[in-house]
Amino acid sequence: MDKKYLKRQSSGLWLYRRKTPVLLKDKYKSSYIQHSLNTHSYHEAILKRNALNAEIEMELAHAKRGSNDKALFFHYYAKWRKEYEEREAELTKEDLYNPMEDAEPALLVDKREDAKSPAVKAAWSAMKTGKVPEQYQPTVSELAEEWADWAKDKKNAKYVASMATYIKALVSFMGRDDLPSNLSSGQAQRFIDGLLDSGKSSNTVIHYKSKLQELWRWALTREKATGDNPWLNTRVEASKKKTKPQHYRNFTDEELHKILSSTEYDKLNSKTWAYPYALHVLPILLPFLGTRLSELALAKTEQFVDVSGRMFFEVREGKTVNAQRIVPVCPAIRPLVDEVIAKAGGSEWLFPEIGNAKIGASEAVNSISSKFGKLTKGFTKVEGYKTGLHSFRGHFATALQETGCPVEIATKLAGHKELSLTYSLYSKYENKDELWYWVEKIQETGCLKVLVPRLY
Repeated sequence: MDKKYLKRQSSGLWLYRRKTPVLLKDKYKSSYIQHSLNTHSYHEAILKRNALNAEIEMELAHAKRGSNDKALFFHYYAKWRKEYEEREAELTKEDLYNPMEDAEPALLVDKREDAKSPAVKAAWSAMKTGKVPEQYQPTVSELAEEWADWAKDKKNAKYVASMATYIKALVSFMGRDDLPSNLSSGQAQRFIDGLLDSGKSSNTVIHYKSKLQELWRWALTREKATGDNPWLNTRVEASKKKTKPQHYRNFTDEELHKILSSTEYDKLNSKTWAYPYALHVLPILLPFLGTRLSELALAKTEQFVDVSGRMFFEVREGKTVNAQRIVPVCPAIRPLVDEVIAKAGGSEWLFPEIGNAKIGASEAVNSISSKFGKLTKGFTKVEGYKTGLHSFRGHFATALQETGCPVEIATKLAGHKELSLTYSLYSKYENKDELWYWVEKIQETGCLKVLVPRLY
């Protein structure tokens, strides 16, 4: 049950209560903002809480921008409109009109000089209709700022940051920071087409569209903008010439040296980066195990099993059913695997910082992948190929090839093709010796020679 900012009184009525933001202390004159929601119904309380909270968040957003006309307008409009609606709800058949109609705005302002402001006069007029004049409506950028304040405890930091990036690109396309209602569906489609023409992948453009569509939906449902959602009917139609799939390539020896240098623990360890140890060891473990990033980063310590003095990694879940398999732990990385397990302590997770991440384990893996991408951003571009942590699967495959490992065994070790019971996770290690024979030899291959010294 969502009870954020909600408190039930002894009478059974719901109460809105939240700590007063520092920037609104002067207005509310109290450490807490508190209002009775006048309902015993939880669901009705949720609706009223959301509406009240949206107003307060708007006040806070405009307070952050300073005492300009728009901030002054919303400072008064939000509270006057709220009181007007409350009085409206209290009217009976005998009442002829809302008592706020007879009120004197000059007596309701915080400062005498505010009564003369056009913004305050506009707020008084808008209070009666609920229609915000165009000159006081938030622009696209201002809207995004309000959304970011609302989303900071609902979305992860990467999600919020990406919205800011997309808004910056949209404002640049529009030529100015315009009102949301002034963006037509045709302009929205041209923006999408322009992103594709600039070389961005269809997946990236889909992210642009979905987040911008969400921002407009959020604004319209909270009456922060007028008109329609221009993103609803836009389509991401990439040219077939640009949809040729890219494959991951292996890193060069020079690039591997740079990766080892940039992923040193001391360089990654900071107060703002939550996964330094994981990113420090993953570039070493992945090429010797051949697993996908998620298969190892989200693994549990119990998946590393000792069988007759040899360690095997049990991949129990993966991208496909074929991914379920056993992978011998190459002797070269055995000490490092032991270290990682020991560092996990009593946690069930191989990397507790990932498994217990506040943003969610999967999002933590995405964050690590993104961080690695930034570290390797300057690497040589090869047409038709890309690089990332997934590239290390290629190193594993190449190393097996160098040892002379039969293709059918190599593909099964990597979890690519349909597994027979001979090599599956459920074979009770019947053919562990044959698997071990080939994996044991990869530490001697030229493909991994740059990485081996890091292990000793």
